[in-house]
Amino acid sequence: MDYKAYIRESFQAAAKNMQALSQSEEVLNNFAAAVNAIVESYKKGGCMYIAGNGGSAADAQHISAELVGKLAQDRTPIRAFALTVDTSYLTAVGNDYGYDHIFSRQVTGLMKPEDTFLAITTSGNSSNIITALQACRKVGATSVLLSGKDGGKIKAMNLADHYILAPGSNTANIQEAHIVTYHTLCFMIEKALVEAGLVKYF
Repeated sequence: MDYKAYIRESFQAAAKNMQALSQSEEVLNNFAAAVNAIVESYKKGGCMYIAGNGGSAADAQHISAELVGKLAQDRTPIRAFALTVDTSYLTAVGNDYGYDHIFSRQVTGLMKPEDTFLAITTSGNSSNIITALQACRKVGATSVLLSGKDGGKIKAMNLADHYILAPGSNTANIQEAHIVTYHTLCFMIEKALVEAGLVKYF
């Protein structure tokens, strides 16, 4: 196997996909609208709750860490919580009610109308994300879907308030685009809240 050729091909495919992401006016417009909605939620005293499965669960925790911790510069924390971290809760609800309800019960029990729910699913078809977004509608909180391609069943059912859909011919490329997207999202949230006087740099 020619390792160098494979590595170069992989890097080039990722770069091509990121170029497509940056050149999509639809993505840029939807992304900007989602950021504005999230910032307005924070201005009302809200918190961002984040959920996903597998790699997207890791992304949810990564985003929460960036906001509550920091990205680069020391600052006051920004409220965020990954719904994927409580193993006792997840296994209990998964066992008693079914895996499809692990996030929806958290949304119903924890979220308020001023909060935001960030749902991450590369396919847009995750059943537990679908039920969580339905619960979010009942709570009256803002929802944002971070997904890929056409947004799957969630976009078709119009279950989220805002959609950020990354291009990519496979899951890996979509997830790579998601990492850049949510790092950008975290930076923009931080800058907007600093400008609003709600977050302070040390």
